[in-house]
Amino acid sequence: MYENFRNNFKQFVVITPQEISKVYPFFNAKNLVNWQKKGYLIKLRNNYYLLSETMIDEYKLYFIANKMYSPSYVSMESALNYHGIIPEGVYRIQSVSTRKTNLFDTKVGIFNYQTIKKELFFGYCLVDHETTTFKIASIEKAVLDFLYLRTDIRDYYSIKALRWNKDVLKGMDKIILQEYLNLFCSPVLNHRINLLKKYLDA
Repeated sequence: MYENFRNNFKQFVVITPQEISKVYPFFNAKNLVNWQKKGYLIKLRNNYYLLSETMIDEYKLYFIANKMYSPSYVSMESALNYHGIIPEGVYRIQSVSTRKTNLFDTKVGIFNYQTIKKELFFGYCLVDHETTTFKIASIEKAVLDFLYLRTDIRDYYSIKALRWNKDVLKGMDKIILQEYLNLFCSPVLNHRINLLKKYLDA
């Protein structure tokens, strides 16, 4: 039974009961438990699985992050790393969502989700990579999400301590950045963006 299941789902990064039922209308969910025990499957969270043999890279982690908690898109440190603003790798996959703040510690990685208001759920792009498509914040929105949600950023030295790549940041679309900033309607974020501009001009 498992070999047949594997052949049907080996192209899937994440497998859900809804997708399984399309292929096997009378599928016994106990199989999922047994296959986990045998090491064939990895449970990410309730109703989200992947084949243990699946080769995981950063892009698949982004896809998993989107799929496992929706609606969401990759942002914050993860998106800043993707755009080359943060040079070192990021320990967790950071996303924003209109749902409550959540965290999933799985065998393939840690997925952290921070809540934003529905009216701020914008500014992401769709990236195609091999057989997957994932949602990730644009460089401008990643910067804004980060500075909006990081309450510890209060002064110029807090910005400087981030050690962000100035050359990449200077390539941001300033018009889009300002348009997005206006939609936040946040004096605190306006202040932090001014601190960032000071850092870039230093």
